[in-house]
Amino acid sequence: MTAEVSGFTTIESWSKALKDVQSRHPLLNAYVGTNGEGQLCFFHDDSIEIPLRVSYLNETYSVEQEIKREFFTPSDTSDKALLKAALLYSEERCVIIVTSHHGISDGRSLSFFIYDVLQRLAGNTLPALTLLPPIEDLFSSSLDSIGNIKPPSFTNKPVPYTERDFAKLKIFRERLSPGLSSKIRERAKQEKTTVHGTLSAAFAFSLYKSPEWDGRPVRICTPIDARKHFGLDYSLCFLALFPTYSYNPSKPDTFWDISRLITNDLSCYREKSGMTALMDFYQPYMDNNDLENNTSFDNEMCAPDIMLSNLGILPFSENLGDIKIDSIWGPNILVGTEGEQSIGVATINNSIHLIHASYQSMPTLLENTKRTLLKAVE
Repeated sequence: MTAEVSGFTTIESWSKALKDVQSRHPLLNAYVGTNGEGQLCFFHDDSIEIPLRVSYLNETYSVEQEIKREFFTPSDTSDKALLKAALLYSEERCVIIVTSHHGISDGRSLSFFIYDVLQRLAGNTLPALTLLPPIEDLFSSSLDSIGNIKPPSFTNKPVPYTERDFAKLKIFRERLSPGLSSKIRERAKQEKTTVHGTLSAAFAFSLYKSPEWDGRPVRICTPIDARKHFGLDYSLCFLALFPTYSYNPSKPDTFWDISRLITNDLSCYREKSGMTALMDFYQPYMDNNDLENNTSFDNEMCAPDIMLSNLGILPFSENLGDIKIDSIWGPNILVGTEGEQSIGVATINNSIHLIHASYQSMPTLLENTKRTLLKAVE
């Protein structure tokens, strides 16, 4: 996750804010180790410090290049920390890039972590949060009945992992204007669909029309936040499920039909019973959490052409004292299979922010998607 902020700060104030917020989130004082039975577990350690890399903004080649660097570069193996930060600093404008281990956060909670840091920069006091239970425990203790869902679609054959190469990783960003963002919301409502369904359809059509596409249906994976069904806060924790469905956008006049179909496929997850059913569907993979099952999940059940992680409208104050949030980008999530295009969506200051990451990138995907959206809402 990445945030651009304006207002006077110091490097020391950023460092202190990170340390203060670390004490608020229990999993930031934990590392992954092996218990006596050989199982991976979290262990508490008060000595853990969040690594902070500082560069001066006026010496930075591009924000995209710095996001790419943080996304690609693994944490130091000698460091127990499961989260790291990079600060592109100037006195009046800064960019903060936060990267975490997937075991301690999802995109939604990571965005709230960044907001916590900005609140501390502004001098706001934040209470400590409690450790949240893992997602499988939430649903195993739920008394809700299992609902009916459309089973996520498998691939026809396993999709191999792509080559993880720094030179091949590309990052692109596009901020939609408040006017276009508003038109998308209004037209989606008129068409009895959602902004997410509309964005998903636009990316599906843009990908399908690209010269590289082979004419098969487009697989779209949508991370679904489970917290809302249990009234939980956004303490750092991984509480999301990832259903993938296929769509065939072969005819341009079916744009809004595809948007409604995507919305309909995901509508069952608005209810806890739907999420319980999805958890039940995934349970065999979670019960047999070995390398073979994890690989099978990635290569056959997930394997998205488009990973569209949409945080929706972030409920953050634009101004925090002298600190102003100019933009938020992310999350960047890659399963790692061939051809995957990761799209992070966050809406703040009335603008939809899109960030595209891929090891096999289609450089004009954001531009073509914006063009598709403009045509759809005209």
